[in-house]
Amino acid sequence: MTPEQQQELNQHIQAIAKILHQEAEAEKIQTLEGIETTIREQT
Repeated sequence: MTPEQQQELNQHIQAIAKILHQEAEAEKIQTLEGIETTIREQT
């Protein structure tokens, strides 16, 4: 993977993470277990 492709991939990953975080309930993502459960439910 070229550095440009890696940078583009990282930008997309950050955008996806932002969307998932916005859709998550704040009290459910306070622990690693809560984060994992929330992500599994969202995807």
